[in-house]
Amino acid sequence: MIVKRIDITPTKEFTPETGGAGKVSFITDTGDVIFDCQIKPGHEAEKRNPVVALISEAMRQVQRMPEYRISKSYMKFAPGVLPAEFAL
Repeated sequence: MIVKRIDITPTKEFTPETGGAGKVSFITDTGDVIFDCQIKPGHEAEKRNPVVALISEAMRQVQRMPEYRISKSYMKFAPGVLPAEFAL
């Protein structure tokens, strides 16, 4: 499955004191995979980009999916889809 686009819909506005929440959609040719994600509040939260934090949480959830654990190649990202902070 190749993710061709990522859509983020905030459901709770982000602040370092309260954190934030949103829905992250990984858009593929075969459909969408949607994750409910939360950004935890705290000292580190003020240094984080909320978009990157939400995508990171969605990727963490992907790694817990049985499909991913069976085949590590279950989900890949098309070039340029992920923000620059994810560059290897």
